[in-house]
Amino acid sequence: MALRFRRRSKSNTQVEVLGTYSFPTRTVKVVLTEDDRIQWICDCEKFQRWTSHKEPLWCKHIAKAAARRSIERFTRRVGLPRNLEH
Repeated sequence: MALRFRRRSKSNTQVEVLGTYSFPTRTVKVVLTEDDRIQWICDCEKFQRWTSHKEPLWCKHIAKAAARRSIERFTRRVGLPRNLEH
């Protein structure tokens, strides 16, 4: 018995933003897609050019944001940007 699965088109995939990490020149977002996958999205040129590779999209900004997110989850604290004045 053959099973058939319908593929969802990428054009209508809805995302929920789980977190936004700002750096001096870049912004990284963590999103939860409609099919319950977590994706990291960066606005840098390297990430935007990364279309022909099969590996997950990655850049140094995403690595920094992932480290910050891990620390926040481990310590249960949310880090504040350094450039805020009190």
